[in-house]
Amino acid sequence: MGNEKATDQFVRDLLRDIDVSRPWEQDGGPAWKRAALAGGTKSKLGKAEGKPEFVFVMGDFIVVVEDKKEARFTRFLLNDQVATDFPYRQNFALNGAVHYANVMLKNGVPSKKGIFAVGIGGEEQHHEIAVAYLGQGMVKLLDDLDNLDVFGKDAIVEYHSVAVLGNKPQSEVRLDTVKLAASRLHEGMRNYGSVENDRKAPLVSAILLALEKPGFDINDLKGIYDEKLPGDWDGAKIYRAAHDYMVSKGFGPHQKIGTLLDQFAFIEKSPALNRIHAELGMTPLRWFAQILKTDVQQVVTDPTLIAFDVLGNFYHEFISYGGGDGNTLGIVLTPEHVTTLMAELIDVGAGDWVLDPTAGTASFLIAAMHRMFNDAGNNEAVKEDIRKNRLHGIELQDKLFAIGTTNMILRGDGKANFRRDSIFEAPLHEMRGDQKNDKGEWVSGHGFTKALLNPPYSQAKDKNTRHLSELAFIQRTLEFLNPGGRLAAIIPQSAMVGKTKDDKDRKVALLKKHTLDAVITMNGETFADSGVGVSAVIALFIAGRPHPADAKAKFINFQNDGYKVQMHRGLTDDGTAASRRKHLLDVLRGNAVDDTKFIVLAEITAQDEWQHSYFYFNDLPPSVDDFRATVADYLTWQVDMHSHGYGSLITPAEGEQAPNKENGE
Repeated sequence: MGNEKATDQFVRDLLRDIDVSRPWEQDGGPAWKRAALAGGTKSKLGKAEGKPEFVFVMGDFIVVVEDKKEARFTRFLLNDQVATDFPYRQNFALNGAVHYANVMLKNGVPSKKGIFAVGIGGEEQHHEIAVAYLGQGMVKLLDDLDNLDVFGKDAIVEYHSVAVLGNKPQSEVRLDTVKLAASRLHEGMRNYGSVENDRKAPLVSAILLALEKPGFDINDLKGIYDEKLPGDWDGAKIYRAAHDYMVSKGFGPHQKIGTLLDQFAFIEKSPALNRIHAELGMTPLRWFAQILKTDVQQVVTDPTLIAFDVLGNFYHEFISYGGGDGNTLGIVLTPEHVTTLMAELIDVGAGDWVLDPTAGTASFLIAAMHRMFNDAGNNEAVKEDIRKNRLHGIELQDKLFAIGTTNMILRGDGKANFRRDSIFEAPLHEMRGDQKNDKGEWVSGHGFTKALLNPPYSQAKDKNTRHLSELAFIQRTLEFLNPGGRLAAIIPQSAMVGKTKDDKDRKVALLKKHTLDAVITMNGETFADSGVGVSAVIALFIAGRPHPADAKAKFINFQNDGYKVQMHRGLTDDGTAASRRKHLLDVLRGNAVDDTKFIVLAEITAQDEWQHSYFYFNDLPPSVDDFRATVADYLTWQVDMHSHGYGSLITPAEGEQAPNKENGE
């Protein structure tokens, strides 16, 4: 099997990453550990003490690690089960770890929660990490890992709960609360208020804003329906409270408030919403307000949940119930784990000026604000500057503009630099803060240092709309960024090919002015909860720096991101998402390495397809078995050619010449 010392050291490095600096190695460790491994050697007779490479305890769990020098010896399965008979337990890492775990459970261990058996094959560049969980009477194979982060102090309980027991992650439990409230509100709006589908999210926005106004009391919603006193209607009270709260927060120019109020106006005058409903014993508006106050308001405004786009998730639910308008408008709402990842990929910090040119429900700006506030720490002056000045969004559609601006106001963004406009029409100099000097020349203002983008998909359908392709949005957004500014855009994988002549020209133009830093192929199910089948990539660009011909862009296959679609639950974390995300970031930053199945570095041209699958090559060194299989295939092919009378093509008779393409044969 060869010398495993290099692999042992690699495993020690992985353990140090989770603060396990002194695991028990071989026959080391406390008396209970040695007693538990009595008679557990991997040899054929199996009578001596077992000596795993590494054992450590984390919380209530025991983790046993075995390793082998080559990745091909990571595991051996018989009928999808880990074989622990000799010689499998001796020759394969996971098999040996499972064998040791079985012995320890049989002999007795102090752990009440069970044992994780880990088999690691290979070294830092080429390796596999296989895992199984063992409890009394059970062995459960788990998904492979990129690192050992799931066994860290703050992660192992959640990993066990999700990956082993099949429970929901805490993030999903939180989302369920919002989905349940959205479901109740959807039914109530339809049954009690006759609210049209595209008015549901603005209605929620207005009530949440009203609930934030000091002095607003749900008990004041008394259901007075006197046509001579429309100002006393519940809808009028909610409308006024929302208006007053926005004004009190200094929310932008008056025309922005007017745009929002236009979306809320129906609340004032709808008879169905303002009359007391016999079944409810109150107006539908009061009933909606009670649900939102009890189940939603805290989630929206809680600082610890600031990266969670509650209103965006409401919008998801409403359009899914009503058949949706998202697909027809090209709207693909971005999941929370993607918005936070993209903000991290371009390292959004407290000193940045951030732009989202297709802001939608403001989920990207919420994720950016969360990172910026964390970076600012306790510096309240910096946080106030972030709120008032450093977060900018552009959104063309009225209802999304209403949701996005409401989102930002409720998150404490006092100025809400949300612009109802198109990125292609928005005044670049005005938004960048540029000023003209005495000579009439533009002098750069604050500009923008980071941009986050999820453009409308598939809008460039003909010659009249070709200017709306995903690459066109990227090209325009980069114009807003300062030189050296960074853009993260999530777009369909096909956009990286250059489907039309216009897009092929845009790829040329992009490389002339900007640098393509990386393209990350995402999980094909990333947008499953949005009801669309989009195979997406995240493209990272550096603005204002022409792409050097010899620069190597990074192409990453991140399809295995730890999220899976489960029946009746949608896209869920399988317990490994956090560790896989950390591995992605470590590889991108040069703090970890991986083979070409995960990352390829390549020089590029505009004619290339900018995605991992285009540049991928297998850099794994061939094993002896690979060599034997190739020789066997070659010999089989030779025999087949001879048996069918074509032997002269590969073995010419003496004095003959084999056919030569250059001779036209």
